[in-house]
Amino acid sequence: MNSLEHKILVHLKNHHRGVCNAITFKNLSVELRINSRDLRQAVSDMVRRGEGTIGSNSVDGYFYCVSDEETDHCAAELFSRGTKDFERAWGLLKSRSKDRLVKIEQQKLFAEVG
Repeated sequence: MNSLEHKILVHLKNHHRGVCNAITFKNLSVELRINSRDLRQAVSDMVRRGEGTIGSNSVDGYFYCVSDEETDHCAAELFSRGTKDFERAWGLLKSRSKDRLVKIEQQKLFAEVG
């Protein structure tokens, strides 16, 4: 864990324990005087590596999870987002395949007419 990540984790543990004490991403960025892109990346990296039980949600913001329920709820939200992103990616690929089939059908039609 680098010094930036450590600073974020300690701050959340000391000042934003539990969802009831959550802080918005923007306010956390201002409070810690950290560039918003760096903050988002640092939090993401820590959570991915399992180095901080940092919860977040779209309503309340970031917080240090203090219960299994908070952790489980945040994990479920992340899994849900992942599923939606996976479905979106799959839909994008399916759409591309459909577009290719339409082009092939159009080429066949034009070849028969011409």
